[in-house]
Amino acid sequence: MLKINKPLVIVANGEFPKNSIGLNILKKAKFIICCDGAADKLLKNGYTPNLIIGDFDSISEINYTEYRGITLKVLDQSKNDLRKAIDFSIKNNINELSIIGASGFREDHLIGNIFSLYKYPNTKIKIFTDTGTFQLINKSQKIKSFKGQQVSFFLEDKTIKITSSNLKYNFNKSTLNNLFSGTLNESKENYFNLEISHGTLLLYKKYK
Repeated sequence: MLKINKPLVIVANGEFPKNSIGLNILKKAKFIICCDGAADKLLKNGYTPNLIIGDFDSISEINYTEYRGITLKVLDQSKNDLRKAIDFSIKNNINELSIIGASGFREDHLIGNIFSLYKYPNTKIKIFTDTGTFQLINKSQKIKSFKGQQVSFFLEDKTIKITSSNLKYNFNKSTLNNLFSGTLNESKENYFNLEISHGTLLLYKKYK
């Protein structure tokens, strides 16, 4: 039986991280899941996956053959390989995980990967890109930040009301009528407060 240790990191088949934050997340991982061809990039950079998930249409034949013992073939074409990896993690009681390699190359894949988080509202999943992080916020809370940090907010549900403090442009029971309406904000302190009336908000925070 496969033993899954924490912290768990999923490596998507986008651009391999260059930023030290994403690389440090990978170095600290106790269990690494690769999405199909991401295994080639991971191995090329000196890391070894614990599990490779996908339909195996992008991994090299050499690596597929060598690491076949840790592969899990999932043919469900209604899901991309990243969602297959997340679903596997949740099925194995891992609700807190990090994702790297979700950005770069095709922008439509990036958008799809980011908004896939909405499928998992009761988890603690963070996507680490080379510029910042994406995560879901599903309750009012104090959020760690730093003065001058660039932040953006996205809502699928236009009825959600947001109230905030310590932002350059604060909300006061505000709704966001468009996906871009909550972008290009800024933290004024080492934390900011967010209150949401209900539902889930997608937060982006840029690195220092």
